[in-house]
Amino acid sequence: MSQHCFSTQYRTRTVTVILGWDRPLGHYFMVIEGADEPENGSDGIVYSNLDEAAAFGLDLAHFRDKLADLGVQVPAAIFEEIARDRRDHVGNRCVWYRPDGSFADTPA
Repeated sequence: MSQHCFSTQYRTRTVTVILGWDRPLGHYFMVIEGADEPENGSDGIVYSNLDEAAAFGLDLAHFRDKLADLGVQVPAAIFEEIARDRRDHVGNRCVWYRPDGSFADTPA
């Protein structure tokens, strides 16, 4: 599984967006988790594709739209790199993005 991570803002909270390609299961995924204290007894998860009615088989356009709906911005390079992960059958990759869109692979 590849994981592409970016720290950003959602409303007044600092969150981490994690998008990736799950090579063994053959689908994209996205989780947005809050770094701040969970609100109203929540687990701190702002969004997870596992909460969708059809959690598997979602394309990258769906996740772009979801981020736009939530007002969460990520570097465009994330989507390019995840599509490349799928194309190249990449697994065990963890990437952290900087605000300027540059990134660094870290050990998975």
